[in-house]
Amino acid sequence: MLIGMIKEIGPDLIFLSGDIIDDVVPVTGTRLLLSGISGMAPIFYVTGNHEYRSRNIRGIREELISYGVIILSDSYVKIEVNNNEIIIAGVEDPDKKFYETPNYNQDDSMEKAFRELDNEPLYKILIAHRPERIESYKRYSFDLVLSGHAHGGQIRFPPHINGIYAPHQGFFPKYAGGIYTHENLKHIVSRGLSVTPWLPRIFNPPELVVVIIESNK
Repeated sequence: MLIGMIKEIGPDLIFLSGDIIDDVVPVTGTRLLLSGISGMAPIFYVTGNHEYRSRNIRGIREELISYGVIILSDSYVKIEVNNNEIIIAGVEDPDKKFYETPNYNQDDSMEKAFRELDNEPLYKILIAHRPERIESYKRYSFDLVLSGHAHGGQIRFPPHINGIYAPHQGFFPKYAGGIYTHENLKHIVSRGLSVTPWLPRIFNPPELVVVIIESNK
């Protein structure tokens, strides 16, 4: 069903904003998804905390690459979409420090990777797993940030309460899910796709986020 929905949309690009592979749940569903969407469009991925917690980050990267996924590790690429050249950037999850590179610092790594984009006039998208770190992302010249991690606040009572609890934000998270505007920067936080019996969603269904960017071309 999910693969069919993506195919029907006919995306120009596909973004995976981390936690695509879990440290507890079997990887079967992820493999089925990647197999089904491989070749539909360029697929860009950044790490989430659960990939690192699996303690198999190297194997995960190798498997994703085998499906044609482009991994953005504090790096960026230029790509042409419908006669428009844009920049797609991606930042590593901060848990890299605990599970792979002890001296890793996300802020320092972003400064080295993305400061040079300040004078770049192209439209720039950043994929960053953790929405609560938006203040760090705002230091750069990105036009759009795409995040996950917040589980949609897990329990919602729309329209008054957008989420009860989110990882690394605590109760009543500011960035649970939806579209947020920071001056010229748009920030989209996905509520995610996963459903697990021990972490029920209440008024918070899984979602497939479709982003439409219009160009004057």
